Amino acid sequence: MKRIKYLAAGVILISFIFTITSCDKKDEQQNVTQQKEQYSDKEKELKDKEDFLNIKEEQLKQWEERLKKIDSTLISQGNDTGVKDTSKTVKDTVKTKDKNKEKFTQKEKELNKRLDNPQTAVGDYLEFIQRGVSDTKTFEANMKKASEVWDGRSADSFKKNYKNVKKFIVTGPPTVLSKKGENATVKVKVKQTTVGSDGKEVEKESTITYNLVADKNGKWKIKSNVVK
Repeated sequence: MKRIKYLAAGVILISFIFTITSCDKKDEQQNVTQQKEQYSDKEKELKDKEDFLNIKEEQLKQWEERLKKIDSTLISQGNDTGVKDTSKTVKDTVKTKDKNKEKFTQKEKELNKRLDNPQTAVGDYLEFIQRGVSDTKTFEANMKKASEVWDGRSADSFKKNYKNVKKFIVTGPPTVLSKKGENATVKVKVKQTTVGSDGKEVEKESTITYNLVADKNGKWKIKSNVVK
């Protein structure tokens, strides 16, 4: 009797385990099926996007080709009908530029006559020398500016003359001695300290007379000088 009970209980337990296993397998199969369907949907979505981008790219190429054809047509028509007009436009532009240049040159002359004078030219030149001597970093730049105040003097000559100058001081303002037409004479006193070949510093005070000439635009340039 007991054996029958145990046998019945075993059959029930086996049936229960089989049922649970079957359910798990069924669930697992359903999950696999769902994953396959999701993957398939995702793959289709990506494929659709790729097709859409390809279509857009092809449309863009066609649009660019149409624009190129339109530009070519317009240029061809312009070459046939607009040569004379283009030539006239260029000539008018050149005339306008020449007139503006002439007006600017005239204004420059008037401005130079009002503001520039031989005394100012000498003062500017001495200022460049002072700056170059006091600051080695700007020495070459200031020597170049100083040479531009002169008529026909290179920057190299100023570099050579002032490379050993330690100090340069203007002891009095430039004074105009004479001014007649396009020629003028200006005098100024300076004091400079030079380092000799033996390393010793030598201080010297000089009176310099500058001879100047005005160019065609009324700009004064130093022509020569006399040192005493």
